[in-house]
Amino acid sequence: MHFADPQPLDKDVQLRIWLGGMAFDFRTTRTAALTFFTEWGRRRREAIELVTETPSDTSLLPRLPCERLFHDPAS
Repeated sequence: MHFADPQPLDKDVQLRIWLGGMAFDFRTTRTAALTFFTEWGRRRREAIELVTETPSDTSLLPRLPCERLFHDPAS
C-alpha cells in the first residue's frame, strides 16, 4: 500500500528502525525524520538510523506509519 507524500516539497529520506534485531526501512520527509529522531531520543528505545547512501530507489519503500503526526507534533 502506497500513500501520497504528505509534504510534496520536502525531500524524502530513508529511515531504518531496529526492533529486536530486525531492521525496518521506511521513507519519510526530512521534516518528519527530524521530529521522529527528536521524539525517539527522549525515550530509551532500540536503535534508529538515517540511511544516507542507499543503492535502491527510496520510492519503493513504504512510508513511515503515521508520518503526518511527525510533521506537526503540536497538533
